[in-house]
Amino acid sequence: MLVNGLPSDVLSIADRGLLYGDGVFETILCEAGRPVLLAGHTQRLENGCKRLGLAKQELPTILADIREVARQDDCVVKVIITRGVRNRGYSFDKQDNTSTRIIYRDDLPGIPVDYYRQGISLTKCEYLLPDNKQLAGIKHLNHLDQVMARSEWGKEFQEGIMLANDGRVVEGTMTNVFIESNQQWITPKLENSGVLGVMRQWVMRNCFHAEIECVEKDIQLSELQNAQSIFVCNSVVGIWPVTKFEGKTYLVSKAVSTIMREANSSLTKLYPI
Repeated sequence: MLVNGLPSDVLSIADRGLLYGDGVFETILCEAGRPVLLAGHTQRLENGCKRLGLAKQELPTILADIREVARQDDCVVKVIITRGVRNRGYSFDKQDNTSTRIIYRDDLPGIPVDYYRQGISLTKCEYLLPDNKQLAGIKHLNHLDQVMARSEWGKEFQEGIMLANDGRVVEGTMTNVFIESNQQWITPKLENSGVLGVMRQWVMRNCFHAEIECVEKDIQLSELQNAQSIFVCNSVVGIWPVTKFEGKTYLVSKAVSTIMREANSSLTKLYPI
């Protein structure tokens, strides 16, 4: 672990990231030390810092830290930027460029290959995701909504779908969601809540490989239930087809199989197909 570029596992208890969740983060898959989907992660990190008014980060410094902690290994690297240590209270001096940069590595998640080849079981979370346009899209440190939603089930499901207060489908607790319907892939608009996932963006740019159009629109729960196929994705686990949801079985379509192969071949061999 590096804290502001120095080997350390110590953080001040007065750091605003700890006190208020005042910061942003990225979780980056590394194959043999190479960050996967790096451009998407750095772009979202820059945007998140700008949106929250955090100090502008020097990307060459962050990349050097990532290389140092990843070495030449297959691993997951987490980049956290907080507003650092300030005076007590919610207010802060906007001219103060104080920040804390935390970079640390973890092992790859032990994901069964069947999640990719046979699909996963999905559930609907009872916990509702509140709308918040000011924070929508960015990956900020306040993920208590997802923590509470994920606590609703154990090992019987692999992911849960979160709805907005008005019943719109937003995202999974740790993934973005796509449905296949009428020869289109549809993914929820994320103008009011949710995270603009790096893998989500990659799928939308590369949907032409599957010879299918991808659109963003509001999705109701009934549309999810009646979809031809469903898949979820993020930049660490890749793409998981959904084969079970609320008692219904879903097929893995040709288009979904194609985009999974494309992700495996063009991004990293760490995603099984």
